[in-house]
Amino acid sequence: MRRRRMKQKSRGLSLNGFSKYYDLATPAERSRFRRKQIKLSRIRPGERVLDVGCGTGSLPVLAKIAVGDGGEAAGIDIAANMISTARAKAKRAELDIDFRVASIDDLPYPDGRFDVVTSTMMFHHLPVEIKTKGLREIHRVLKAGGRFFLCDFLTPHPLTAPLMFPLFVLMPPIRF
Repeated sequence: MRRRRMKQKSRGLSLNGFSKYYDLATPAERSRFRRKQIKLSRIRPGERVLDVGCGTGSLPVLAKIAVGDGGEAAGIDIAANMISTARAKAKRAELDIDFRVASIDDLPYPDGRFDVVTSTMMFHHLPVEIKTKGLREIHRVLKAGGRFFLCDFLTPHPLTAPLMFPLFVLMPPIRF
């Protein structure tokens, strides 16, 4: 008797197997890119900050430094290995950061918990329906008057467009 497997819809691309090399390929805590994100997010002492798709936790580490002892920083990612690396990074830095394995479409936090929600270079990995649910979840966990800072791809520069084209062809969620 053949058993049918129900195909589970993808919640997006997981970089779980890439966790060992992630910090080599992406900007680290001291990068100008990450510092600029903290500045543009206008993170202030005492605030609560959530980073969605936090990878190895570089942005939550900087966010925790920005909010100080009176604030909170948290990060979620669907890749368990990324969260494991993020927890180790926070422990080395002696910072209390709440890292959880979770998906943007089902955030494990109560309504109105955060002053700021950030997301960096992960929305292009998501199917359209997960993006929609995820934006609703972000709105739900943000306080009234809270801020959402999204950093992701825009239209490629003419010199990089030929390099990006295969991604648009091979990865349907990016097309949207």
